[in-house]
Amino acid sequence: MKHANVIGRKVAYLRNQLRLSQDALVARLQVMGCDISRDVLANIETLRSPATDKQIEFFAQAFGISEQALFPDKRHFDGKVVGLNSEGFSRRGTSPEPVHK
Repeated sequence: MKHANVIGRKVAYLRNQLRLSQDALVARLQVMGCDISRDVLANIETLRSPATDKQIEFFAQAFGISEQALFPDKRHFDGKVVGLNSEGFSRRGTSPEPVHK
């Protein structure tokens, strides 16, 4: 099973906003206790490898943001779809008629 990388572009964007090189970000992460190399960071940023849950925690801490802020705005992991009111929704569409005996 191939895992998707949905934070790589945001990591690269935030790193560039802070004007950090990949080596500088790796050094910051390593000081915080994250075991990461520049090659691993490059693979995450270019979407060749997914980030682990621990790496996501360290990225968020390094950038001073929440972990959720690393994920794309349009993606909602809580199961809600933007702009869809799911109240009263069922797969059948309507309630079945009661059965009278």
